[in-house]
Amino acid sequence: MIRTKFFAIFIAILIGVSCASNKKVNDMKEFINETVRCTEVFIMQISESVNEGDVISTVEAFTKSIIMLEEKSGAIKKKYPDIDLWFDEPPAELAQDLDKLHIAEKKFEDVLKTDKVRELRKDSKVQSAFKNLINELEKVKFFQ
Repeated sequence: MIRTKFFAIFIAILIGVSCASNKKVNDMKEFINETVRCTEVFIMQISESVNEGDVISTVEAFTKSIIMLEEKSGAIKKKYPDIDLWFDEPPAELAQDLDKLHIAEKKFEDVLKTDKVRELRKDSKVQSAFKNLINELEKVKFFQ
């Protein structure tokens, strides 16, 4: 009887830990995929920009997205204080999502190097929008 109760408690704990772990993985997947979406929208819009106004609007929207993502990451950190442990060794379940993120980061860097974007960045207002983005990126502290 005692063994049966112990076994039942043990199974309940395992299920609880597993569900909590799955929830954490799902929350991180959602965050990573939202980051990818924001980056892909920026890449698409900046690629389709035809004038300085388009670039400024795109950069300002992306800056707002970064701030929103920082807030979400803070909420995740508050919910899962041990999330830092995943940064050095993320769970295998996140591998595909992290690959998408790395691909999006590379595309982000590449689109900023295009001749069209370089030409549009000569405008002082565009430069100001990018400076604001860079300032925000320097201030952003994800998962803190």
